[in-house]
Amino acid sequence: MDTSVSWWDCGEFIATGYLMQVGHPPGSPFYQLLSHLFMLLSFGNPMLVAPLSNALSAIAGGLTVGLLFLTLGELGCRRLPAIVGALCYLFCDTAWFSAVESEVYGIAMLFCALDVWMALCYRHKGDARLLVLLALLMGLGVCVHLMTLLTLPALALIVLPPLVRCRRWGRVIPLAALFFCLGLTPYLIVPLRAAANPPINEGNPSTPEAFMRYMKRDQYAKAPLYPRMWRERDAANWQDWTYGLDGVAGNAVYWVNYQFGYMYCRYLMYNFIGRENLKSHHIVVFVLPFLLGLWGLLRHRRRSRWGFWVTMLLFLFGGAVLNLYLNHPCYEPRERDYAYVLSFYAFALWIGVGADSIDLRRWRWLLLLAPLTLAEGNWSDHNRHASHSVHDIALNHLQSCDNGALLVTLGDNDTFPLWYLQQVEHRRTDIEVCNINLNSYMATMALVDSSFPQRPVYFSQYFVDRFGRFYEGRLRCEGFCWRLLPAGGDVADPAPLLRHISDSIAWHIADDEYLDNVSSRFVATWERNLAMIGIDPRTGR
Repeated sequence: MDTSVSWWDCGEFIATGYLMQVGHPPGSPFYQLLSHLFMLLSFGNPMLVAPLSNALSAIAGGLTVGLLFLTLGELGCRRLPAIVGALCYLFCDTAWFSAVESEVYGIAMLFCALDVWMALCYRHKGDARLLVLLALLMGLGVCVHLMTLLTLPALALIVLPPLVRCRRWGRVIPLAALFFCLGLTPYLIVPLRAAANPPINEGNPSTPEAFMRYMKRDQYAKAPLYPRMWRERDAANWQDWTYGLDGVAGNAVYWVNYQFGYMYCRYLMYNFIGRENLKSHHIVVFVLPFLLGLWGLLRHRRRSRWGFWVTMLLFLFGGAVLNLYLNHPCYEPRERDYAYVLSFYAFALWIGVGADSIDLRRWRWLLLLAPLTLAEGNWSDHNRHASHSVHDIALNHLQSCDNGALLVTLGDNDTFPLWYLQQVEHRRTDIEVCNINLNSYMATMALVDSSFPQRPVYFSQYFVDRFGRFYEGRLRCEGFCWRLLPAGGDVADPAPLLRHISDSIAWHIADDEYLDNVSSRFVATWERNLAMIGIDPRTGR
């Protein structure tokens, strides 16, 4: 697992969990409680907070794999095929990625897997107490991520037939509804903590009205179910996917080609056939898990029509149905495979069923090859035990700024790791980080105007890429950030300042360390800045 902070939402999750703050809507209060519990094991050592938070995801990922094994047993699979299916999920790209960093998807999948397994146990044992416990877990799962609701169709198919036959169903259903509501009570944390006005208080849901806006995610653009091409600024890209068609036909082609094909089927292939990683290492032997899954899909319907449809509902609602609902814009700022992890979990169930439909005496070692090829091929991309790039890049952003500076940022990756460093490791707390996405542009610029020139003002590279044209002739690159200068200020020779800043910028990235796309872009920007003033990035001279 990662030993520190990671990109995207991880820095926010660590910082908000550590101090019980309010993150982005609609929140993950039960995940915050769990992560905070793990962080208490640091006993005040801030350098242990991030590893402990990451460990929560690793443990949840391991437990999910164990539940997948048990679920395959409930579906009638023998031990070795169940192990093969579980290990294929363990080593697939998406599940592994979420298991080694501080994100909600590993814990959300643990609740999904626990719900399915417990529903199967209820079906086989008929103990109504399991149904009440299942309702409680469903509520708690919603307090981690709404993805857990995607299991409801499959759960209904599992539990409704025995529940109808139960003589006490009139008592069980109200009790289950009560426990589901009890499972939602961690959401009381959100308005209570917002009222305390913590440093991170996104949306400030301290009043009933603000809390409702927070839960409905009003700050985000709402994607309609139709049209599929709904963002006007993406019109130029639509032509690449619709072949010039418009209307209903164009929308249908766009969904098939881009949204379903590129934004779902491609991820399914990534996980069970292979992908090309950043080191141009082609991994194609993965195709064995995919073939086992297809064979399992075909054989499952013959073996158990009921079990087949349970798995199919998980697969469809975690994949194609969710894809329709999300209505991906063209293009997304990052890969979205994590959204479909429930569908990949269902496919791993079919891998186990497919393995169980093969003669184990003749093909045992071939079956074991399926998860082993996944493990070997994905290892270099997912082994983060020596990963330092995110921590170093974030710290070097702060080190690029003068004392008491205001640093205006634009996205997740130039903001959340900085929050982690300031609020957990207490690094450069003299700097005020202002994210323009979490504030209006006019309010941010008013803050800049009121601060400048009494305090140094810096912009991140992301901000300059978007809004730098409004400050032409007034920006000077200093390290990773751009300093705002008075009108008519001299920006011709940044060399002396950049040489001074380069002395305070530190790296401990190893030569053989794997760098993801985001890290590579940041490091390339820094090396380009050094080369601009004649400093060799390798020697620092």
